[in-house]
Amino acid sequence: MMVADTVFEASAGPDYVRRRILDEFPLAKHIGIEVDCADDAGVVLRAPFGPNANFKGTAFGGSLFCVAVLAGWAWTTRYLAARHIAADALIQESSIRYLAPVQGELCARLEAPPLEQVDRFRRTLRRAGRGRIRLQVLVRDGSTLATRFDGVFVAMIR
Repeated sequence: MMVADTVFEASAGPDYVRRRILDEFPLAKHIGIEVDCADDAGVVLRAPFGPNANFKGTAFGGSLFCVAVLAGWAWTTRYLAARHIAADALIQESSIRYLAPVQGELCARLEAPPLEQVDRFRRTLRRAGRGRIRLQVLVRDGSTLATRFDGVFVAMIR
């Protein structure tokens, strides 16, 4: 890895992701999205409970979905930026399972998919100008798995 690439990858970290999310998704400001970490290994997004609570005193399902889909978008967008790939990331399909109520801070964690899958995504994107990658995001309430989000994100060369 060259020094210039190292500097660029560092600039495509949490601050880069935070800026992109807040600039491109007005809803993220309202729900209080914070970026804990963002690198090739994964993304962790948080949002405070207060603005995301429903009338039952648990997290609103729409807020859980939003934090999860933004985690997937953030990982894909950061991955592309760190490699100087001028492409836009979009959600293509998703499913979400609400397994337990969240009664505290929303914390969405995405661990990068296996390297083979990431390499296939990058090769297809370079060859066809469009690539797809399946990502999973888990939301926990403390140690309890509360939400499982599975999404396919598409990147298209600009």
